Amino acid sequence: MEGKSIAKNTAFMTIASVGQKVISFVYFTLIARNIGAEGTGKYFFALSFTTVFVVFIDLGLTQVLIREGAKGKDRLQKYFSSVLFTKIFLGVITYLLALLVINIMGYPVETKHLVYLSAITMLFDSLHLTIYGVLRAIGNLKYEAIAITASQFMTLILGTTFLYLKMPLIWLIAAFTIPSFLNVVYSATVLFKKYKIRFQPKLDKQALRFMALIAIPFALTAIFGRVYSYIDSILLSKLAGDIAVGWYSIPYKITYAFQFMPLALVAALYPKFSEYFEKDKEKLSYIFERGMKYLLIIVFPIAIGIGVLARDIILSLYTAEYINSILPLQILLAGLIFSYVSFPIGAFLNACNRQITQTVIVFFVMVINIILNLILIPRIGVVGAAVSALVGNFCLTLFGYLVMPSITKISHWFLFKSFLQIFISAIVMGLVVYFINQISHYTVAILIGAAIYPIMLFVTRAITTEQLKEALVLVKK
Repeated sequence: MEGKSIAKNTAFMTIASVGQKVISFVYFTLIARNIGAEGTGKYFFALSFTTVFVVFIDLGLTQVLIREGAKGKDRLQKYFSSVLFTKIFLGVITYLLALLVINIMGYPVETKHLVYLSAITMLFDSLHLTIYGVLRAIGNLKYEAIAITASQFMTLILGTTFLYLKMPLIWLIAAFTIPSFLNVVYSATVLFKKYKIRFQPKLDKQALRFMALIAIPFALTAIFGRVYSYIDSILLSKLAGDIAVGWYSIPYKITYAFQFMPLALVAALYPKFSEYFEKDKEKLSYIFERGMKYLLIIVFPIAIGIGVLARDIILSLYTAEYINSILPLQILLAGLIFSYVSFPIGAFLNACNRQITQTVIVFFVMVINIILNLILIPRIGVVGAAVSALVGNFCLTLFGYLVMPSITKISHWFLFKSFLQIFISAIVMGLVVYFINQISHYTVAILIGAAIYPIMLFVTRAITTEQLKEALVLVKK
């Protein structure tokens, strides 16, 4: 039953995340083609800037809510109400802080207005994040999956309409704000009707004190991680200008679009990591190792295939104005491999009471990333930001993995063997894609590569017939 529950929730989140990322990718492509690199840079900066601030509303409380709620579901209402009360209070302070900082930084009026509205979206996003956190603790990800797809589709419809009507740039931010508000209403309604848990901000000092003590390392990790993820765009804006941010936004959004799988898998695995850490270390190791293998099977063909076709993809989808996005895209795709495997590693450490260790790791990676950006952006611009991200993702994976054997026994040989088998399969696929692309359209190369890769997985025995049958039975159930 545990395996079925994980598979079911992973399926919900995977399907929803695929839909969300596809819609988001289409929407961003429309924006980039219609408003140019400079306008795209302003738009992307506003979203990146407020995304950094949103972490100060949550401060790790949602992660603790999921972890502790999964252990004792009878305490969910008390925890949820206390978190809501705290987040509303912090939300007001954070909004004012974001407005103060953007004014101190001296950005033009248009950029300030974009940030003002984006920060309101930030407040709504934080609220429905916590509501879905309760549902994750319960073990039901279906409604979150529905909302993910529906809200992104609404953003596409609204944003496309605003683009067609040639409305000011701020309306493209409004296309996020409206669905985010409706998401809060929908999620709160589902939570009450299905589980009788009310959207009721109410401070319980004892519950909040208990959660806050646990949340401190989560909060620091979230802050460091958020700064690490978005500081490159902010530094690019100040050191290289809006056009450079526009060039960087393309490879960033392309690679981000493929993060649905680790996000979906971790959403389902995190409560199980926490549970098995208490009850069954053997199951804990088994689930982690298989999760890592499946993520490697997915990420290698993405990174190598798109890397080979990067020039054709950029020029055909985004025009020659974004030619400077090609090399950064290839660099970020290499970093995507480490990004994928860092997700389950970070979730594993947090779930196994090593959140302080994870906090220290993310802090050092953040410092490394900022230093590299400050050194490289003035010298090589957008490429420097991409290299900094690659190095940061590698360090995040390496440092986290080195800690794991102190928690439970990990089969390094299994992971190394899987890595080698998958890598060889993807390299062969990449070579085929490269040569086909020389004589045909890149879409043909993608289709042929998609056929070659699973064949190579069987040839290298990265996947066996028995494993495939087991997977098909699990999916069918």
